[in-house]
Amino acid sequence: MGIYRATIEMKLPIEASDDDGILTKNGTMIYGKEDDAVTIGVQPLKDETGNVSFEGVRTLITINESTASKEYTFAYDLPEGYSLITAKDYYCDIIDNEAVNENDYDTGEVYIVNKDNVIDTVIDAAWAVDANGNDVDTYYVVNENILTQVVNFDEKTTFPVIADPSAWKIAKCAAAIGLIVAGTVIAAAKVAKVVKYIKTLGGVKKAAKLVVLAYAAGDAKKYARHIGGSFKNLCEIILGIDTIKSQCKF
Repeated sequence: MGIYRATIEMKLPIEASDDDGILTKNGTMIYGKEDDAVTIGVQPLKDETGNVSFEGVRTLITINESTASKEYTFAYDLPEGYSLITAKDYYCDIIDNEAVNENDYDTGEVYIVNKDNVIDTVIDAAWAVDANGNDVDTYYVVNENILTQVVNFDEKTTFPVIADPSAWKIAKCAAAIGLIVAGTVIAAAKVAKVVKYIKTLGGVKKAAKLVVLAYAAGDAKKYARHIGGSFKNLCEIILGIDTIKSQCKF
């Protein structure tokens, strides 16, 4: 089992399929016109903290009026053996315990995993806000290689509504954490704890960034104790593992 990299392609929702798009000065490609019920924006992303770097794509869905669809579908063209899976299903399948409370392991993310069931790409948890900054109910539905974001605006919603399903090609450290979860390096009981800590920290991407910062501080264990809480507990389990040291320490 190892950490792989592969080319993954994403097809935009139908609202963008008949439009050539307009490239803005900030590098965002906009599909649709201002008076359309929906416009789609695509923007390359790079998130760097210390020596850890994540590259990704932000897809900005701008819903301008109530006549717009509530469902936005992204079809992924994946390499052989790769699959799309919700974080809840991914972790519950690994832990495989009838006593598991599924919500305890649901980070809200969606993962693209490779043929060894190791996380390759992270799609951030679904979110949507209206023009007044109020949260709008939203969630993902996964069907094979198709991801649909459902945005449940209603008569109380002030338009426009912005939704942002961002996908990140994860860095080596995040992949290493995923490898620990999916593998047999630690006992099943500890895997369950690791997943809970990852959820509390906001997902595998955010957890990995903190681990890299801990190593960069010189004394990773001392840094973890300073942060405390779930991060300290996570580090107590994973910092001594060779894969984590080699992939998260720069």
